[in-house]
Amino acid sequence: MKKQLLLSLLIGIGYFVCAQPRPVLLDPAKAKDTTYNSIFDETEFIPLETSRQSVFGVVQQLVVTNQYFIILDTDTDAVLFFTKTGKFIAKYKNKHKRYRIQFIQPDTCANTLLIFSQNRNYNIKAATLYAFLTKKPVKTIPLVTATRLYFENPANLRAENLPAPAFLLTNPVAFDHDKLALSFAWSDADNSGTEDYALKIMQEDRLIQKYFPYNTRSDTVFSGRTAFQCSFFPAATGSVLFLSRPFQPFIYRLTPDTLTEAYEIAVPKTTRAPLPGGGFSTVSFGQMSIEGITVTTARAGARGSQPFSGNSNMVTNFVDGQRFLFLNIQRGFNYNYYIFDKKEKQLYDRSKLKADSSSYQFALQGPVLAFDEKNIYQSLSARRLFGLKKGAEKLNLRYHQSLNRFYTTGKPGNNPVILRLKPKTDS
Repeated sequence: MKKQLLLSLLIGIGYFVCAQPRPVLLDPAKAKDTTYNSIFDETEFIPLETSRQSVFGVVQQLVVTNQYFIILDTDTDAVLFFTKTGKFIAKYKNKHKRYRIQFIQPDTCANTLLIFSQNRNYNIKAATLYAFLTKKPVKTIPLVTATRLYFENPANLRAENLPAPAFLLTNPVAFDHDKLALSFAWSDADNSGTEDYALKIMQEDRLIQKYFPYNTRSDTVFSGRTAFQCSFFPAATGSVLFLSRPFQPFIYRLTPDTLTEAYEIAVPKTTRAPLPGGGFSTVSFGQMSIEGITVTTARAGARGSQPFSGNSNMVTNFVDGQRFLFLNIQRGFNYNYYIFDKKEKQLYDRSKLKADSSSYQFALQGPVLAFDEKNIYQSLSARRLFGLKKGAEKLNLRYHQSLNRFYTTGKPGNNPVILRLKPKTDS
């Protein structure tokens, strides 16, 4: 009987090990240079219409649907709707005067947009948020508001107020239709508990999964005044999320039932964990990766807010395309931009892609703001594009047709320009 039990355990352990393949290693030190045409099939610059009603500053978040570009602009505290050709359609202004919009995310099941706002005059301390999260569930709190925006007819937007539970302050990310991924880790000697989990999966008000245990009183990695959280990255299917953890060199793949290490970043041996007690004194839900099948975000925090995790996550802005991965990797105090070719098993430096006669001529730095089944999307200000042109006057470059058209008809004071890039596929 004991031998049978031992054999069963060994079989079970062997199955578990075999079912967990080693993560793919990504080594920034071995990144190579290549050309735009080896990565992208198409490039298109899409100017967003500039008018008195549509003018705004920076694309803080971008949601891409089949018909629209939906843009969050925190300068004007508004959500703007443009067609996929850049024509302005409508603007939603926040109705809550004491609150400022912090992030948006699509509800793909209901074909609506969820809008979350935070009180303008209140910064949440880590201890306060910890108290909110460890108490019994609270239906609403006065620090945040939640709105569902119906945009089936953007010319006649319809808004619905929703309950605003405390966990909205942790950057919840929806996936698999009715589940939410939450992340918060903070250790302090005065905390009431002794164990918590940095990653939790909720279904309605029920906690159904939890990962990454830590000691809420003595875990020095998460101690001090700073709250830490995972960064979430939606995948092409709504039932999958990728994520990174503070101070860990892994990119994890999360499904409703499993959590596995998908990719590992090669880290120099001199890398050290941060000293306990450092960081910001307040936290905010400014850093957000929005949910959904077709979108992601790279916003590092709204103006004037303190992001949860600062620079503690080694990997940010991760996009898993059909053939290519796009990601940012922290090296020292900077984030570098990389592309990983899953077919060729090769890492490229995205900021050093070599230009050719039919491609975008300037370095592709900056975050990937959104993606769909075929494209990734970035944004550049009109002023920056004209500045890049001026700086390259002596090079006699041949610009892409859509960029050349913008230079002919646009002005430096115009709205930002959306850059659509179609990566190559396996075929």
